[in-house]
This record gives sequence, structure tokens and C-alpha cells, in this order.
Amino acid sequence: MIGRLVGIVENVDAKEILLCTTGGVGYTVHPAGSLLSRCKKGASLSAEILTIVRENEISLYGFGDQDEKKLFEKLISVSGIGPRTALQMVSIPPSQFMKAIEEGDISFLTRIPGLGKKTAERLVIELRGKLDLTQSEVTPHSPALEEAFDALQNLGYDRHTIGKRLEKADPNTSAEDLVKFFLRSNA
Repeated sequence: MIGRLVGIVENVDAKEILLCTTGGVGYTVHPAGSLLSRCKKGASLSAEILTIVRENEISLYGFGDQDEKKLFEKLISVSGIGPRTALQMVSIPPSQFMKAIEEGDISFLTRIPGLGKKTAERLVIELRGKLDLTQSEVTPHSPALEEAFDALQNLGYDRHTIGKRLEKADPNTSAEDLVKFFLRSNA
């Protein structure tokens, strides 16, 4: 199964991107919102991929990071939630979505295209207490911290992991020192 793709974006629209690898193979990927926002025609892109094989098709779904991919996998495991609806859900800011699940906010969930009341109720019943609400919400507060976040994301690390590790660092140091701190804490 395909788990990650790195290539050049050949074509972009709201429902799919065409990603061409260095070997010249083009893959059509259905992107989550975070991945779609990073897509620029002609630019290089790295995407976490979930391959779904069905009787008459093979589909690739792309994500900006592993956390988004894991959430998508949990969502499609719920009866009545298909990949297209799950893509809509992972495109919502994770903290808002998880809060709605934990609080049983059916009215918020039914605003998601393709999600009816009964399916939203089933989603709450099956996922309440099973989603990680401890994601770090560390956001860059200084130019150096912002630069370190960008550099580490370009290296392939997701925002959640970066935030968790850098919350222990001194934010008043240089971007270079923050990146070094992150990489040392990764060892």
C-alpha cells in the first residue's frame, strides 16, 4: 500500500490533486483541507497517504500529517461514514471537531456536508472518549519560533510533534538553536 508520496503538483482542484513522482508516475490524490492549502501547481509536495482498495477502485487520500491521517482512519471505521465525508471532517480544525465529539454537539456536526443527525449521533457514541484531546496547541509567538516551526515542517515533522517538543525549549533563543533543540530531543 502507498503510505507517503513526494512529488511535484501537476494539477490542483478542490477535490483532487495530481502528484507526479520523480519516476514520472502521476497519482491522483483526494486531499484533506490542510494538504490542499499547501498545494501550488509546479511546487514540491510531501503527503501522508491512506490507500483504500475497493472492489472496483483504488483511491488515495492525502493528509498534511500523521495525526490527521489517524483521525481519518478512526472516522471511516464508524458505520455510515465514508471517505468523502471523513475528508470533510478532518478539514475542520481538530480541536473544534474533537470538542464537538466530546460534548456531543450534534448541531455542529450536522453542519458538515454529508453528515446527517443519526450518523452524527453514532459518531459521538462510537468516538467519545477515544479521541486524543491533549494535542499541543503551541503556536509560534516569536519570529525565531515561527521560523523553527517552518523549517521543521519542511523536514517532514507535523505541527503537533513540533509544538510538543518545542514547548520545553526557551522561546527567546534563535531559530537555529530551536531546531537543534528539537532534533536533539528526537534522538
